[in-house]
Amino acid sequence: MASRYPLPAQPSNGARGSVPAPLLSSAQRWNGVCVELYRVRDIEVVRHDPGHVVTLFLRGSVNLYQHRSGRSWHKTMHAGDIIVAPAGAPRILRHKEETEAVKVLLALSFVDTILETIAPERVGEIELLDYFGTRDSHIEELVRRLFAELRADALGSRLCAESLATELAVHLIRNYSTAGRAAASPFTMFPRYKLQRVTDYIQDNLKEELTLERMSQTLSMSPYHFAHAFKQAVGLAPHRYVVKCRIDRAKSLLRDTDLSVTEIAHQVGFANQSHFSVAFHKLTGQTPRRYRGEA
Repeated sequence: MASRYPLPAQPSNGARGSVPAPLLSSAQRWNGVCVELYRVRDIEVVRHDPGHVVTLFLRGSVNLYQHRSGRSWHKTMHAGDIIVAPAGAPRILRHKEETEAVKVLLALSFVDTILETIAPERVGEIELLDYFGTRDSHIEELVRRLFAELRADALGSRLCAESLATELAVHLIRNYSTAGRAAASPFTMFPRYKLQRVTDYIQDNLKEELTLERMSQTLSMSPYHFAHAFKQAVGLAPHRYVVKCRIDRAKSLLRDTDLSVTEIAHQVGFANQSHFSVAFHKLTGQTPRRYRGEA
């Protein structure tokens, strides 16, 4: 199936221990932020990036392993999943499947400059934290807009990109740093690790019946407190978030596989094709078949 993004010919992958050159890159074009598009397969590499890295997976799924600072993560990444990797210790990354991802590198000095502006008394105290395979609609929107500016390379792209990077840096400081963790209220908000635990559970069980009780049990919370805290943290009620995740997964399957619409409906947890089509049209304004034809 055709790619949603018109891309130049894919370069051959390097040997193990290396990553091929990006298909697109803003290197030498923008200050403080570098946006790169990669399509890679069969990677086993040690990465030591000079700045903080945010990676957004665009297409398909990939079974990814990461080891960093004595900790290991292992998860199947899907389109829309995000990795936040602070500057510092190197990362070991391994996967075999082909994946397409946009990587946003924020120079360490750039984030520190933002921090000096919004909280000068806390420079040196606040550190970004590792998040592996999280979901964040605001980060996804900002990265996609940065990618759009990279592809357009139009008048004002540099100014627009730097503004978007500033917004992304502030969001990271507020939500993915030691400052954000300290500020969170334990009653009204999840710590990020708890939010990731339950969103991981949802992503891994989209085919199953995801009830409020089952989701709340993953965090040993009452359904009432879970529903309240989840909406505070995500901005959507749990059941609406589940439907969104199912439709996002369905979009990926419609773009990247030849499975029938009925098979996709079952894979993402809908009882039948009719219910799936109604939900899909409600969120996207298109039928599944029309979406597949235009992808």
